[in-house]
Amino acid sequence: MTTMLLVQGDTKTQIQSTLTRANDGSAIDLNVASSVVMRFRKLHSTEILFTLNASQAESGDFENGIATFTFSGDNLDIDAGDYEGEIELTYLSDSTKETVFEVLRFIVREDFA
Repeated sequence: MTTMLLVQGDTKTQIQSTLTRANDGSAIDLNVASSVVMRFRKLHSTEILFTLNASQAESGDFENGIATFTFSGDNLDIDAGDYEGEIELTYLSDSTKETVFEVLRFIVREDFA
């Protein structure tokens, strides 16, 4: 599992995640979801600090299972340390939810200034 590295106080950091089916490796078409979100929290905590909505960096990304999450505003005005994220899809057809099993790992370091 890759650990993503973030800098405290940044306001335009983006990460991308490609969502695929474990059984066959096929991309999940995110166009069938009413929402794709990532919940972000401190490691070993139950408190959700914020939720990010997925967007498409390029046309066709959702069709290919690619979700872009942008940390903006004061999202990263947090203590340096270890964090984790969970991605969840809510489907358009029936509002059912599917959570990606693999948890995203983050390390936030202090900014120099």
